[in-house]
Amino acid sequence: HYDALALAAFVDAPEELDVTIHELGNAQASEVERGAARLVEACHQARAFTDTANFTLRCGVCLVGLKGEKEALVHAKATGHQNFQEY
Repeated sequence: HYDALALAAFVDAPEELDVTIHELGNAQASEVERGAARLVEACHQARAFTDTANFTLRCGVCLVGLKGEKEALVHAKATGHQNFQEY
C-alpha cells in the first residue's frame, strides 16, 4: 500500500494546486526526497503505518475475516471478490 506524496504550492494552498509528479535530478526534487525520507522516518517512529502482512481485513462482499494481504489475495482469486476493508 502506498500513499501519494504531494507538495503544497504554498502554506494553506488549496489541494488542487498540489504537485504530485516531481522531476528527478534537480534541487527541488532533492529537497522533496529529503522531506519524504524525514516523513517516512517520523511515521515509522510513531508506528503510523499499515503492516500489510498482518493487518486484519473483512471481505466487503461475504464479510469473511482475513489476515494480511496474502489471505486477501487468495480469497480474491477463489471468489472473485475485490472489496476489502481494514478493521
